[in-house]
Amino acid sequence: MDRVPYGRFNKLITGLGATTLEIENQERNSIIVVPTKSLAYNKSKSANLNHGVPYSMYVGSPMKDSGQADRKHIEEYLNARNGLKKKFLVVADSLSILIETLQKIGIDVYNDYFLMVDEIDTMQSDSVYRPKLENVIDHYLKFDHRHRCIVSATMNVFSNPELEHESCVTTKWREMPKRDINLIYTNYADDIAVAEIKRKLEENANDKILIAYNSLDGILNILQQLGAQWKSQVGILCSERSDDKISGYLDDTDNVIDEHGNLGKRIVFMTCAYFAGIDIMDKCHLISITSHLQPFTYLSVGKLAQIAGRCRNGNLSETIIYDIPQNIEQSEYQNKDEYRTHLVKKADSYAGFMNATRNAAQENEELQPLTDFIDSFVNFSAKAKVANDYPTKILRQNHLSKDFVPAYFNIDALVEDWEMRYVTYSNEENLYNQLSINNNVHRETRFITKEEHNSDTIIRIKENEKERKSALIEELKPKLLDWYSQGMDNVSYKQLFGEVDKGIKEKFCDTFRKLCPYIDAERLLTDLTENWDDGRKLRNYNNAVVFWAMEDSHPFKAQVLARFNYSKLQSLPERHPERKISIVDKKQKMKDIFLSCLKLPQNKMLTEDTITEFFKCFFKTQRASGGRYDRIVGLNPEDLPLPKKFIDNEANLFELFSFPK
Repeated sequence: MDRVPYGRFNKLITGLGATTLEIENQERNSIIVVPTKSLAYNKSKSANLNHGVPYSMYVGSPMKDSGQADRKHIEEYLNARNGLKKKFLVVADSLSILIETLQKIGIDVYNDYFLMVDEIDTMQSDSVYRPKLENVIDHYLKFDHRHRCIVSATMNVFSNPELEHESCVTTKWREMPKRDINLIYTNYADDIAVAEIKRKLEENANDKILIAYNSLDGILNILQQLGAQWKSQVGILCSERSDDKISGYLDDTDNVIDEHGNLGKRIVFMTCAYFAGIDIMDKCHLISITSHLQPFTYLSVGKLAQIAGRCRNGNLSETIIYDIPQNIEQSEYQNKDEYRTHLVKKADSYAGFMNATRNAAQENEELQPLTDFIDSFVNFSAKAKVANDYPTKILRQNHLSKDFVPAYFNIDALVEDWEMRYVTYSNEENLYNQLSINNNVHRETRFITKEEHNSDTIIRIKENEKERKSALIEELKPKLLDWYSQGMDNVSYKQLFGEVDKGIKEKFCDTFRKLCPYIDAERLLTDLTENWDDGRKLRNYNNAVVFWAMEDSHPFKAQVLARFNYSKLQSLPERHPERKISIVDKKQKMKDIFLSCLKLPQNKMLTEDTITEFFKCFFKTQRASGGRYDRIVGLNPEDLPLPKKFIDNEANLFELFSFPK
């Protein structure tokens, strides 16, 4: 081939050279989109080393010797008189910026450039926590169908019908090579991984070992159990956000892999940020680990193939270590196709409703105030989850048209998760059966007793992580106070806290930002320090603050007080019988309030636990009559000071209240 074919390009084979072909060919100008900035940077760097600067251009956030590409840099690259076609290597999150910049310069991007979206399956699975990834497809569909392609060696089914119906070219070996896999089923994945790594270190004096494990706690647990003698020879490939967490365990967190793909350490762990795209030139003993104790470590057969393809010159050996849960609940869906159909149908109905409502509001100004409420309601409701996972949005706005559309990539990720939960890892035989279709698989079962299992190191790791987060909280508190005193500017908030650990930012910083207009800032920081790391306690504290910060005349609060006849209770003695309310009556009244005021989906949010929690956030209570009644004794169960200001009657309660995930 002299160029990559348009449409879906299903390589079936990792390391085939599709990206390199598109970079090298001089038939057309190209924009090549990849999932990670390290991959985009390294591909561009390699092209420039081979052909001289400026052969290609990396576009993304600053990386090593490459700064943020702006219009000036892009124009300089375009104006370089080297007679060569232009090749942009861009991280997915920066594609919109590049296209908008090229259009401002006067380039008809959708007709003058070829768009190649590489590692499309990685974008499908990663979109859950990187929502901008699907914006790439909004641009993709604007290109002529002959000027675009999506590429993967492990192509998945697409929920998006426009992608599923794209023309497709598939490459095949005349005789498909098979991987030799040692599959180990166990009850303690980390312990078996330690044993396997030690065995390979002892048997192979100089060979390198590559371990794929999407759990930093698991990686650090294995690292600690390997012993101090190996510490200097260990490297970890993970996202930059995790650097602080691993710095206390390694002497050298850099020099793990160079720009040529050579590993600088003998033992290298990698998380999901490196499961696709990265080229490793060393031959390694590959170990992939997946555990039901941390379901986000589950690896599909396609992902295992991608991981196996990271070592471009082949693997010395491949081992997969896995366990499965002992008790697996049955899904209400018969298969993944039925689940996909359900999700797409639900997303379509929400999208249709939102688009119609928005159009009606644009035509009638009197309906405009409803749009914020409806946006929040749908944003809150249009979610799905597999088992007890974090809820995932199945609705989004098209980046270009602003129409509401199904979040197809998120739906694809949910379907893949469903498949792993209810099929691949539901039975010890299933992973073996799936792998055996195209590979030579040797399997063994290796169980250890509870007494043999080492739990001390993971306990210490979790304690260390708790201490690290506590120290970070203490560093953040004066910064939050300073931001608060400077006027609570949104731009400066993003600059100050945009790169903070995601969990801490959402639970601590964002909660402070939401509640500080109503509660004394220093008191709020003290309370958040005590509550932020316990999901239930933080949720209840947040809801107690929100309810207390409403005036009694606020429509929601007024209904709560009226339904429980609170004004009358205030005039009664504390032990008066009318202060008692039965558990059944309490739950029914709370349910009626939420259904009438917030229109919450009854089957989804109004569980008995949710009702009980909210009631205790609204009222001070005492349990009476052997637990059959609650006695209402007042408001403000957190003993908060008077609000600095009251919550506006038009405020969005979906955004203020915190609901169980």
